[in-house]
Parts: sequence; C-alpha cells; structure tokens
Amino acid sequence: MKKLLSLLILLSGTLSAQIGGQNAYQFLNIVPSARVAGQGGVAIANTEQDVNFALWNPSLLNKEMSGQVSISMVDYLSDILLGDVTYARHYDSIGTFSIGLRYLDYGDFDRANTLGIRAGEFGGADVALTIGYGYQLDTNWSFGANLKVINSTLEAYSSTGMALDLAATYQIPRKRLSIALVAKNIGFQFNAYDAQREKLPFELQLGISNRFEHLPLRWSLTWEQLETWDLRYDDPSNVKVNSLTGEIEEDKPGVMNNVLRHLVIGAEFAPTKSFNIQFGYNFRKRQELNLDTRRTSAGFSFGLGLKISKFRINYARNMYHVAGGANNFSLVTNLGDFKK
Repeated sequence: MKKLLSLLILLSGTLSAQIGGQNAYQFLNIVPSARVAGQGGVAIANTEQDVNFALWNPSLLNKEMSGQVSISMVDYLSDILLGDVTYARHYDSIGTFSIGLRYLDYGDFDRANTLGIRAGEFGGADVALTIGYGYQLDTNWSFGANLKVINSTLEAYSSTGMALDLAATYQIPRKRLSIALVAKNIGFQFNAYDAQREKLPFELQLGISNRFEHLPLRWSLTWEQLETWDLRYDDPSNVKVNSLTGEIEEDKPGVMNNVLRHLVIGAEFAPTKSFNIQFGYNFRKRQELNLDTRRTSAGFSFGLGLKISKFRINYARNMYHVAGGANNFSLVTNLGDFKK
C-alpha cells in the first residue's frame, strides 16, 4: 500500500497530461536537477551557464557550457529513485550538443492474484536517452531541439517511443532579460503496452526571466500547459447548497484560479559565485495536493547550492503532500577545468 501511495503521489506531482486523460511516459516531466527543482521545477528562460537548464530548453545550449557534466539523483517516497547524467560539448561553426540518460526505478511491487494471495514480486522502470542541439544565431536569438528515445517496462509489459522538444530563446543582454518558448514531447509510441497507443505528454511553455542589475537576484515566471486552457479539476466532493433553492451546486474555481494554475514562480539569490539559494511556488500543485483540514507546504520548493573547488553541489526539496516530498541532489563540473 505504501508503494502504491508513493507512485500515486509521484504521478500527481508531475502530471502534465491533457485534462480528461493521462498520457504515456509521464516520467519525462520529472525534474532531476536540484537547481531547477528548487525554482518550482521549471525555469526555461534562466540563462545562467548550467547544462541543467538546457536540459529543459535546448536553445540555451551554448559555448560556455562545453565540457559540463551533470549527475543528478531524486529520492522520492519509499524506494522510487530517478537518476540523470548529462554532458554538453561545443563545436565551432556547428553549435552545441548534449547527451543525457535518465533512469527511473519504481522498485519492487507485490504480485497477487484476484484473491489477494501474494505470488512473488515484479518491478518497473523507465529510461530515456536524450540528444540535444543548440545554435546561437546572434546575440539575441538562439534555437534548439531535443530528441528522446524512450523505453518503459512494468512487469511483463513494455513500450518504446520517441519524442522531440523544440525551443527558441530571445535575450536582451543589456537588460539581463530573456524570453523562451518551448514545445515539449512532440512524438509517438512505436509500440504500446497493449493494442491501444497512448499520446505523449505534449506541453507548450512560455517563460521570462530577469536578473537585477544591482541585486544578486534572478526571478523567473513560467506559464505551463498553454495548449490546455482549463486546468481546473472537477472535484465531485466540491459542492455547495444554494441557500435559496436548496439545490446542490458545483463549486468550481473561478477564472483567476485557472489562470494562476498555469503559472510557476521561481527565484535564485546568489550573493557570491560559490553560494546560491532557490525558491519556487507552483499554484497548481498547491491547489491539487493541499488539504482542506490543515495547512501544508504543498506547491513550495527551495534549494541551495555550493561551489567547492571544481564542483557545484545543489540540493532541493519539493513539497508535494503531507505524506512526503522529493529530495533532489546534483553535482556539476566542467571536465575542461581538470586540464588546466
């Protein structure tokens, strides 16, 4: 039961499916990087020179990231673990490439028959190999793409697929301002778990980020799920009684509530080059995972980073539910630094 609860919380915290149905390969939306997770789990317009930002917006790949390698791990409830390794390399006159491998291990589940009698265990895992490319057109415009080859296995069932991310970023260097547009997970299944093929978790995102001139603070705003206007959840228990007629009416959140469900707020404060802290707020997660009976920290995230010698170490905590949250750990270095 604990394992099942862990899996449900994991999925509820990362769902980017169309309202009214779920899509395959939801693990593609899980954020491995601690630095990104600490800023609400999305920061597509953040132009700091970190390959982890380019993992979600390949148009951010540039020459300054060449040689960077990132290793990330996410610790969810129970023994559900996610690992990610990403490397970037720049080639003059061609552009910047990245390659990454993501692995999600669901752990072991109890196998039981229709009578509830246990008959051993089974496991599940998801894997994605990502090849990214970014090209700087000029000082303002950059473009990029990610190609993902995906495999998912649960017990004796398996599925493979392919997805594509397309991205564009516009920067105004003198104003320290950047605007990014990303279309994620455009693709299909080669073969499904059964005869019915499922859609991939396509998503359209728009982000804006700015770093203050005289304050070591960068803020980011990201609008998620732009392809789906209504993100409100139809909760059958969320009803009220009309005081005049006595009829039961649906108490559905208003338009502003729906607008805010698209918005993720993130910030990073870096007083020195060796230390930074992150903060994030996801309104939608808070609305969907919060409890009416008590206050919780669902929807909030925070993180911190330290640079020690040639390594940058980051940690982040994402609060999903009173039952628990996710802990992200990342280690980033540049292989070129070891040759100096």
